[in-house]
Amino acid sequence: MRSQDDIAVEKPPPSIGIPDALPDGLWGFAYRGIAVCFGVFVIWSAGPGIAEDQIHLGVFTLVMWVLAFAVFTGRSPVLKRTRRVLDLVLIAAAILCLGYYIIEYLPLIERAGAWTLTDTLMSGCAVLLSLEAARRGIGPWIPGIALFALFYAYFGWIFPDSVAHRGAGIPQIVNYSFYSQEGIFGVMTSVMANYVLIFIYFGAFMQRSGMGKFFIDLPMALAGRSPGGPAKVAVAASAVFGSISGSSLANVVSTGNLTIPLMKRVGFRPHVAGAVENSASLGGQLLPPVMGSGVFIMAEITGIPYVEIITVAAVPALLYLGSIWLIVHFEARKFGISGVGEGETSPAMDVLRRGWYHIIPFAVLLSFLIAGYSPDWCAVMAIGSTVLINWIRIACARFGLAARPDEIMGPRTLGETLVEGTTNALGIGAAAAAIGLIVGMMAMTGVGLKLSLLMVQLSDGSLLIAVLLVALASLVLGMALPITASYLVLVVIAGPALQELGVALIAAHMIVFWLSQDSNITPPVCLGAFVAAAIAKADPWQTAWASFRFAKMLYVVPLLFAFTPILMTGSVTAGLWTMATAAVGTIAFSAWTVGFLHRETRVSDWLVLGFISLFCFWPADQPFIAPFEGRLVNIVGICGLAAIYLWQRRRPADLLVAAEKKK
Repeated sequence: MRSQDDIAVEKPPPSIGIPDALPDGLWGFAYRGIAVCFGVFVIWSAGPGIAEDQIHLGVFTLVMWVLAFAVFTGRSPVLKRTRRVLDLVLIAAAILCLGYYIIEYLPLIERAGAWTLTDTLMSGCAVLLSLEAARRGIGPWIPGIALFALFYAYFGWIFPDSVAHRGAGIPQIVNYSFYSQEGIFGVMTSVMANYVLIFIYFGAFMQRSGMGKFFIDLPMALAGRSPGGPAKVAVAASAVFGSISGSSLANVVSTGNLTIPLMKRVGFRPHVAGAVENSASLGGQLLPPVMGSGVFIMAEITGIPYVEIITVAAVPALLYLGSIWLIVHFEARKFGISGVGEGETSPAMDVLRRGWYHIIPFAVLLSFLIAGYSPDWCAVMAIGSTVLINWIRIACARFGLAARPDEIMGPRTLGETLVEGTTNALGIGAAAAAIGLIVGMMAMTGVGLKLSLLMVQLSDGSLLIAVLLVALASLVLGMALPITASYLVLVVIAGPALQELGVALIAAHMIVFWLSQDSNITPPVCLGAFVAAAIAKADPWQTAWASFRFAKMLYVVPLLFAFTPILMTGSVTAGLWTMATAAVGTIAFSAWTVGFLHRETRVSDWLVLGFISLFCFWPADQPFIAPFEGRLVNIVGICGLAAIYLWQRRRPADLLVAAEKKK
C-alpha cells in the first residue's frame, strides 16, 4: 500500500491552449516571425497606433487561426505530410476569407442584408474555419457547442415551445455570424484583441524581466518563516501574478513550480500543496486590474467604466484570498507545520533593496488607470517601463553602480518574449471566434431572453434559488468552456434573470463571473487541480476536493453580491459596514472550515463558529428572526468571534481550575 506522498500523476494532463512544443525548421521560423510581427502590431495598436476596427479584429483573428493551424497540427490523426498539406490549405483559406472581410469591409456595410453569393461563400468558409481553429486550440467542446447553436438556429421549430423559433436559412446564419457585430467579431473577439492580448504580453515581459521571481521572494521574506509560510507565499505570489497573467493555469504552472515543492518540504501533504496553489491561482482571476480578462468583457457589455468595476471588485477578491491565507495559517497551526528555515530567506529589506524597481511597472499601470487612460494604453506604458528599467540597470552595471540583470532585454530577448506572449494567447485566441458563434446564435434567435425568463419561472421569485441555478449552470458550462467563455455565455442568460429579481447590474454580472470560476476547482473536470496535482505528484481527485475546501468563499461571496451592498450598490455607510462584517465573517468561516482558531475547536465551538459566520455575513438591512434586525445580528457575530477567541486563549491550567470549582 503506497502512502499519500507516493501517489503521483504518471502523465500530466495535456496543456489546454498551450502547444507542447513550437514547430522547428521552416515552419518554426515562420511561426516565430509571425509571432514577433504580431506582437509589435499589438503593442503599436494599443499604444501610439490607431488601427481601424476591421483591420484590428481581422488581423487578430487571422494570426490566431494561422498559428493555430501551424502549431496544433500534431493533434490530427493523419500522416505528417498529408497533415501539412491540410494545414496549408486551411491557412490559405483563412487568408482568403479574412482578407476579403478586411478589404471589402465598406462595400459589405453598404450592401448589408443583400449579400452576394461570394459574400455567403466567404462567410460560410469563415464559420467552418472558426470551428476547426477552436477544435485545434482547446479541444472539441467549444466547437461542439457552437455546432449545436448553429443547428438550433436552423432547426428552431423542432425544439420545445418554450425555446422554439421558426428557424433561419443557411445564408442568413453564416452571414450574420461573419458580418455582424454579434458573431465571429463579437464581444469575445473584440475584448481579446483590444484589451486582453496586451496584458498577456505584459505578463510575458513581467516573467522575463525577473518581476515574477521578485513577487515570490518578497512574500517569502515577509511570511516564509511563519507557520505554513510557503503556502502563504503561494497565496500572495499567485494573487499578484494571476491579476496580470489572465490565466489561472499559467499561474499554477509559473508560481506552482516554485511554491508547491516548498510546501511539501515543510510538511504539507502533496494534494494539499497542489490545492493551495490551485485555489490561490484562481484568486488571481478575481483580483484587479485584469481579473482574467473578465473585467473587460463586463465593461463592454454593461457600459460601466472599467475603473469603477475594478474599484468595487477589489474588496471581495481580497476576502477570497484572505480566506485562503487564513485557512492555510489555521491548517499549519493545527498540524504543527512550520515555515522555512532561518537561512532560507533573506530579510525583507534586503529583497526590497535588491528588487524595489520591479514595483515601478505596477505603479505605472495603476497610476495611468487611476488617471483615466484606457487599459490597453496603461499596459503598454507598464511594458515600456519594464524594458526601460532593464536598460537602465544594464547602463548602471557598466559603471559599477548596480548588479547586471540576469536577463538582458536586447533584440533577441524581446523577440523571444513576444513569441512567448503570442503563444500564451494562442489557445483562447483561436477559440474566440467560435465562442462568438455561440453568443451570436443566442442573439439572433432570442433564446437568451427565453432562457432568462425560464430561469425566473424556475426560481419562483426566489433570488436564492436563482443564484443556486446559476451556480449549477456555471458548473455544467465550466466542464466544456474556459472561465471567460463560460461567463460570457452564461451572463447572456442569467444576467437579465437576476436583474428581474432586483439585483443591480454590476452585482448580477459579478455573481455570474465569480461562479464561472468554479470549473477549475470542482470535480469532475477541474483542469487547474489536475495541473497542480501533476506538479505536486499527488492524486488529482484528492487535489480537486482539497481545492474545493480551500475555495469555499467562491460560493459565499456571490451571495453577498446578491443580498448585500458589498459592491457599493447602496449607500457608502451600508457598503463599508458590509465590508467590515464580511471581513470578520471570513475569519470565522476560515476557522470553521479548518476546525481551529487559537487552538483546535471542540464540536460545540465548531458549531458556534458556523453560526457566527452566518451572523457576520447576514444582510444588515434584513431581519434575521423578528425582532432581531440584521445589523444587531452582525454585532452579535463580531462579539461572538471575539468571545470564542478569548475563551480559547485561556491556559489549560485555568480551565482545570474552573472545572475543579464547579465540582
